Amino acid sequence: MEKVKLYSYADETGIETSGRFFLVAVILIEQSRAGEVEKDLEAIEKKTKKNLVKWSRSSLAVKKRFIGEVAKLEYLKNTVFYREFSDSKRYLYMIAVTIAEAIKARNDTNYAVKVIVDGLNDKDVEKLRKYLKQLKVKYDTIRGMKDEQTAFLRLADSMAGFARDYIEDQSYTQRLFTLLREKSISDSSEGEPKGTGRQRQRRKPGKADHGD
Repeated sequence: MEKVKLYSYADETGIETSGRFFLVAVILIEQSRAGEVEKDLEAIEKKTKKNLVKWSRSSLAVKKRFIGEVAKLEYLKNTVFYREFSDSKRYLYMIAVTIAEAIKARNDTNYAVKVIVDGLNDKDVEKLRKYLKQLKVKYDTIRGMKDEQTAFLRLADSMAGFARDYIEDQSYTQRLFTLLREKSISDSSEGEPKGTGRQRQRRKPGKADHGD
């Protein structure tokens, strides 16, 4: 079987809660499709006037238009994943867990993944490398990027923000989340129904409760 080459783009929300709430979104895309998909995402950003603006700074009207357009992209199925955590400051470990679970959900055993995380510095790269090794993720490279550099990180930022809005019961999300769940977004947690983060008990990532 030919090796599947993947990109994994990750972003988070909730770090300002000091461990009470943390959510990671991962975009997992085959490298062979990445160029085409990124062009489509950039076109959606332009069409909805979201452009390079972060989710937290986008207007409600823009958020609705953006999610509605993303939900139309049928080929994003098994591409967008998120995971909610609580009561921990092990931020890099939680990012690593979400990446590992997203890859596991694809059922690919012969793969190699390039890992890109928003704002990751050199010190954090080494810590994340350790965690990914522990979780047996077959990575090629690990690097940090800014979300201005790629539509995939901006999508990860948007999906993290949107999933958080849903979990926090913001009314605009109900219909859109159902629509998106049918097409693309999945909770990465093993053994749980996809896309049902709001309805489940939050899992703790481990006994240790300290920063990375």
